[in-house]
Amino acid sequence: MLLHLSIHQFALVDELELEFKPGMAVITGETGAGKSILLDALGIALGQRAEADNVRFGANKAEVSASFTPNDNARSWLEQRDLPTDDDQIILRRVVSSEGRSRGYINGRPASANDLKDLAQCLIDVHSQHAHQRLLQKDTPRQLVDAFGNLQQDARAVSQAFKQWQKNAQRLKTLSEESSEIQAQRQLLSYQVEELRELNLSETELDELEAEHKRLANAETMLLSGQQALAACLGDASYSGTEMAATQLAYQAMTLLNQLDDNHPTLLEAKELLQQAHIQLEEAGLSLQRYLEQVDINPHRLQQVESRLGEIFSVARKHQIQPQRLYAYWQEQEDQLAQLNLSDDDLLELEQEVERLREHFQQLAQKLSNKRQKAAAKLDKEVEAHFESLALDRARFMTQVEPLTSKTDEPRQANHHGIDQISFHVQTNPGMPSGPLAKVVSGGELSRISLAIQVVTAATSQIPSLIFDEVDVGIGGGTAERVGRLMRSLGKPSKEEAGQVMCVTHQPQVAAQAHQHFQVSKISGDNSTHTQIRELNNKQRSEELARMLGGVDITQQTLAHAQEMLDLVQ
Repeated sequence: MLLHLSIHQFALVDELELEFKPGMAVITGETGAGKSILLDALGIALGQRAEADNVRFGANKAEVSASFTPNDNARSWLEQRDLPTDDDQIILRRVVSSEGRSRGYINGRPASANDLKDLAQCLIDVHSQHAHQRLLQKDTPRQLVDAFGNLQQDARAVSQAFKQWQKNAQRLKTLSEESSEIQAQRQLLSYQVEELRELNLSETELDELEAEHKRLANAETMLLSGQQALAACLGDASYSGTEMAATQLAYQAMTLLNQLDDNHPTLLEAKELLQQAHIQLEEAGLSLQRYLEQVDINPHRLQQVESRLGEIFSVARKHQIQPQRLYAYWQEQEDQLAQLNLSDDDLLELEQEVERLREHFQQLAQKLSNKRQKAAAKLDKEVEAHFESLALDRARFMTQVEPLTSKTDEPRQANHHGIDQISFHVQTNPGMPSGPLAKVVSGGELSRISLAIQVVTAATSQIPSLIFDEVDVGIGGGTAERVGRLMRSLGKPSKEEAGQVMCVTHQPQVAAQAHQHFQVSKISGDNSTHTQIRELNNKQRSEELARMLGGVDITQQTLAHAQEMLDLVQ
């Protein structure tokens, strides 16, 4: 249940704090006073889209927070996401900057707009003034029947089964179509793959061959240069030069410096560096010796390597790819060929799997269809129970759950929603044929039928707070009074688990039924305009109802009538 709504610098609102109670609350005011601002602000806290226009002109940011009493569904949602739970309340908060950026919070923790929206679905449900138009949309009857019968989980299972069945059926169809194009592709792939198999290239072979070829082709140069470098480092008896080896020169320099009797830091540093150089030159010489032992002048092996590289480059040119991609290309071709070479046994196994998935879907869909039939019959009965109070007592409401049909006239069709085609039909007068809702009823009748459906579905909802945004448009008089009574009954403030209904209305007969009454007014000054919302006491309620009844001039008669309406509710 909504407990508290705090609005700061939102649209025409400066600062606003509202406390809500169980039962029925109404929001009234002159047209254009800003009644929608209250619901828009609440919508921002509930995760709806935020824009820069939401921020009051001249302010840096707008902030809206809504506090709710927790319920089991909301607590479960918070626990699944490791968000803090509070036994007393759940706080949804949204901050919108003047640039249009927004930040959301759940119980003080940062949250996305989608998180706010998901959690809000456990806490509050909004029925808009255009809900009657939604009844004319194709999918609405199915959605309402599933929600009324609490069949959403069954519907999700059917949808998942259908998708799995169709996925495998499409794969079977693709693999079964042995067209000439696929056969030609198989022949070409078989030839290409066979050639690649004969080449039998390993993943790292090309890099290894190129490195080996480089060593073999430059073996003589590498051997001569290495020997000269070795002699320069360590000296060699076979080396004919007269110069001393680098190690000998370093050692001689060390000996000369050691004869100097001076501990100057720079001299000591020079001695240390010469010592390190002598050691590193000896290590370099040993490494060169090991390298020269591996250098092999082998013309026969060079010829073998060049021949193998020639084969690899030739195949790569033939397939018009870089030699470095030849191995990966081979694996790709093997995979494609494997897909095209699906055996008859594999096809048979896939056919059996598709049939098993189809039967599984049909079983789930039939169970869902049976439940929908029962839910539809119950929905019809409960909706019609409200027709008398809505001046529709001679009308009959029928939810038709029929098998899906197609243009091909196949006996049974299906989609991810199941095997049913659900539509609302109405008989407005006895003796007249029934017909689809969109073709039979007038605009006023459609609005009242929509209201009856909303009241019925709201009564079965597990959501504790319900908002009706001008759903009583197009009705008046005694019908409006009966609508108010219906909404009042949904609040159930006297029961242990109190409900809550909020209604934005222009009808005094509806407003009179409320347990709590808020008035919206617009105050304009020379330099600014702002919207004010206040809770009314009994006297103020009389005055507001009188305004709604009598218009601009409020007389003693309209005041008396307004008070009488309130007294009758008490």
